[in-house]
Amino acid sequence: MNRFRFPWTIGVALTLVAVALGACSSPGSPPTSTAPPPSGTTGKSPTNGLVQTHSGGNVTIEVKWRGSPDGSGLAFQVTMDTHSADLDQYDLGKLALPPDDAGREYAPTAWVSAPGGHHREGTLKFPVPDSLALGSARSVQLIIRGVAGVAEHALVWQLA
Repeated sequence: MNRFRFPWTIGVALTLVAVALGACSSPGSPPTSTAPPPSGTTGKSPTNGLVQTHSGGNVTIEVKWRGSPDGSGLAFQVTMDTHSADLDQYDLGKLALPPDDAGREYAPTAWVSAPGGHHREGTLKFPVPDSLALGSARSVQLIIRGVAGVAEHALVWQLA
């Protein structure tokens, strides 16, 4: 009788280990995060993703929505990449604007970027558009004009 108990005990132990491992790493479980999603001053977050990209004139502009992390303005993380132009010549502090839902345009309050040649990265800040501050904005658009011969690089975030 003892010779049958040992294999049965090992079988039960292996089954328990398999069940425990399955509970810890369920492939269908969504990842969890304790950090709140980035948002504007109204708590709205983009529904079409935090990162928007536009390419034209051999330049790719990727912009990440930063919302209003410190409440002092609307911030975007901008990355520009090319293999054919010197991107240091473009001052986004003079070339970018976010029109609000009513068509009002807001000038940047800051463009902080180190030189980078063909690959440039920086933070672009604006005052919070009225429609976003009031909670009526359905989208936020960022337009960057005149980079690499392209009239407008337009990026749009749809809001919840």
